[in-house]
Formats: sequence, C-alpha cells, structure tokens
Amino acid sequence: MDYTNIIELMDQHFASHSTEKKIPGAAYGLIKDGKLIHAKGFGETVLDSNSCPDKSSVFRIASMTKSFTATAILLLRDAGKLRLDDDITIYLPWTDSIGIPDFGHVITIRDLLTMNAGFPTDDPWGDRQESLEIDSFDDLVSQGLSFTRAPRMGFEYSNLGYALLGRIISVTSGMDYLDFVKSAIHQPLKMSSSTFHQSEVASEQFVQGYAEFASGFVPEPLTVPGAFSAMGGLLSNVEDLAKWVAGFQSAWNETSDHPLQKWSRREMQEPQRHARTAAFTDPHTDQIKSITTSYGYGLLVDDDSLLGRFVSHSGGYPGFGSHMRWHPESGWGIVALGNRTYAPMMPAASEAMNIIIRDHVKAPVISESLLWPDTAAAMSAVEELLVSGNQSIADDWFAVNMDLDQPRSERMAALAGVVGNGAKISRVSESLKSTTPAHAKWQVTSDAGLLEIEILLTPTKPPKIQTIKVAKVPS
Repeated sequence: MDYTNIIELMDQHFASHSTEKKIPGAAYGLIKDGKLIHAKGFGETVLDSNSCPDKSSVFRIASMTKSFTATAILLLRDAGKLRLDDDITIYLPWTDSIGIPDFGHVITIRDLLTMNAGFPTDDPWGDRQESLEIDSFDDLVSQGLSFTRAPRMGFEYSNLGYALLGRIISVTSGMDYLDFVKSAIHQPLKMSSSTFHQSEVASEQFVQGYAEFASGFVPEPLTVPGAFSAMGGLLSNVEDLAKWVAGFQSAWNETSDHPLQKWSRREMQEPQRHARTAAFTDPHTDQIKSITTSYGYGLLVDDDSLLGRFVSHSGGYPGFGSHMRWHPESGWGIVALGNRTYAPMMPAASEAMNIIIRDHVKAPVISESLLWPDTAAAMSAVEELLVSGNQSIADDWFAVNMDLDQPRSERMAALAGVVGNGAKISRVSESLKSTTPAHAKWQVTSDAGLLEIEILLTPTKPPKIQTIKVAKVPS
C-alpha cells in the first residue's frame, strides 16, 4: 500500500504545529497494523546543537508511563499475585490511616487504576514529585490524604493513585518497580531505549527538555527516579513506543508475542470509568457529533460518534509533552513527542488521526461471516417473510416476546403497509451494519422504494428473532 500522500500531509502538519507552538524539538511516528511506517523529526534535540530528533531520540513520556504501570498490575493479576478488587491496605498497610470520607468505600486496586479513588486532580504538583524517596512517600501517605469525594463516586485524574500502584507492584512482585517494568515489559518487547534513568540515555539519543520563561528557553534539570516514577517517569522514543502501540493493536490477533495476554490488553482498552461527554459540530463536515471519553486501565478511550473508537494517553511534564493514539478499527496509530514543558502534542496527534480516518480510510464493509450463522439465516428468512407473508416463517423464527409485544396480525399488517403486497425486494450490497453477531441492519430495494431492515436475536439456543424493524429510507 502506498501511503505517500498521507505521509507528506502528516509531515506538513507536524512541521507547522512545531513552529506554531514553538517546540524546540519534536518527533512523531506513524503506525499501521503494528508497523512503524514513517518517522520524522523537527527542530533540535538540544538547542544550538544542530541535531534534529529522529525515531531513536529519547524524550521523557510523562503520564504515558501509566499504561506501563497498569500493564505491570495486570501481569501480577494474571499471575495470581493480586486481585483488582483487593483493598489496597492488604498490600500497603500504612494506607489504613489516610482518612477515607465517612460512608466511603475502601479503596481498591481497580479504583486506583481507573482514577476512581476520590483523590483530587494533582497536576502540576505531582509532576514535581517524581524523585521523592520511597520512605518519604510512605510517610506522607500514612499522615493522611485529602479527598474531593468518597471512593467510587466519579472520575478524577490522579498521579498519586498511580504512585500507589507503583508501591503495590514492588510489594507484590518482590522487586523494585523500576526493575519489574524493565524485566517484565521492556526486555520481552525489546524496548531497549526505554528507561527511567535519564542519565543512562546515550548521548546521541539524548533530548533536553525546556521550559519557556520571559528570558527564553531554559533547560529543565535532570531528575532521578523515585516514588512517583510509576505515574510519569519513563523515557522512550518513537521506535520503542511504536512497539508499545503495536502490542495493543495486536490484542485481537490469534497469535501475539507479548508478555501480557491478549485478553488483558483488550481489557485495558475498554471503558472502565466514564470521564466526560462532549457534543459539538465537526468543523470539517458540519455534522453534529459526540465524543464520550472514558478511562480504561492506564489508557483513555474516546468513542467518536462519526469516526469510531480511539485509544490514547498523553504525557505532560516539566520540559516535555507527549501523546500516543490509535484507531483499533483501521489499524492506524501515532506517537508524538516534544521537548518543552507540556508541549501540546495531544491536539496535533488527535487532529492528525482525525484527518487520516476521516479523509483516507474507507469505511469497512461488514460481512455476513462476522454474524452468527443464525443471524445471517434470519436475514434471509425476514426478507422471505416480507415478500410472502408466510406465517410459518414467523412461527419458526419469532421469539416468544414477539406476539406478546404486538399481536401477530397487527405486526404483519404493519409490515405489509411498509413493503407493499406482493413486493419484490433485493438486498443492497455492502449495506450491512452490525453492533454484535446477534444484530443486523441492512437495506433492500423494493417496489416501495429503499427500505432498511433491522433484527436482533435472542441469547437462547437456537437464537430466535426478538426484534424486527422495517422502515423506508428517506430520499
């Protein structure tokens, strides 16, 4: 497949963004079906160095680290070392004194994973805590924490929660958090440039982070790992992160060489806690659309009513900004990294993916092979029923609720009123839509015009038709 046009468009897009947002150095990578197909850098890794970032340049990825922490938790869950609904005091006894609000539920590992523990949003405070020593962190927590709500009462982004997950990983694995992530995740995936130690980055790969003040760009000092590394301390590059994104894209493959089983990687990408819903007019199409954002496990899930589902996570830190994003349905993904404080890589990467999916991805054709065989058979049976009105078809296929919900005679008369007596119908190719293997919506041409038919089958064996809808398609 020739992606030249998309690549040229994306290069222009990120070049303009880097200039407009005054990002000293940036790099991005395009991923298709688990393969890094293109990478490009702009600006400088270190000001006045004349060294342009590329796919091997190592940036701090900040809160994108949370997906690695969540993966580590699920690796331990799958190994039987912990359960997601365990009270965190089982593993961190000193958290028993943090002061959960009256009538509050105990805090579980799942609550920390899904930003549902009741802690207040702690950006940018948390971004300056990475190097806090473990003993100091444990002491800070044991002295009590502030809550905005009781646990399980709503989403609120928390770096502190992921720092606590890092401590749980250390306790349950018997290894330092940093060592566990390296040995259990980075090494199996051959992410050789990913590290928590900025001092370990090879000089030719090093990217300096900058903050902009009135005096100009000022280098951010190097930091060392600590108690908050689990929420944002990882450094990586486009090349390694393409492998990371590919691992999530491959979660639906029959075979996949990944330390975390595919079922758990799917689980991470599923909405676990609703965060927000926004409705607006798409400026490119003038269509009204909604985006529902949820938090999974270390990942955000955006359900776009026009473009489908995107999975992502951003990172923002003193000196750096980052974003990774993929569209499971099409196999497209993107990674974008920048070296200024809170560099706005999310808007650039999000718009880039929207452009690709909206303008360059043809809507997939759903095949009957994706349905239950009974659903495909029911489609043909309904078409025959509409033409012939043969009651034996209804006897064979209607679930018990059908005649209770609407008397058979009324239903058949209503269907005949839409289709017309003695009508001939012909299925419209590539019109099939489906939300589950038990559901089908498709179009047929008829003497009465273009019709849309929709059916839903029951969970019984054999499945029966529990819903039929037939309507004329407006011209």
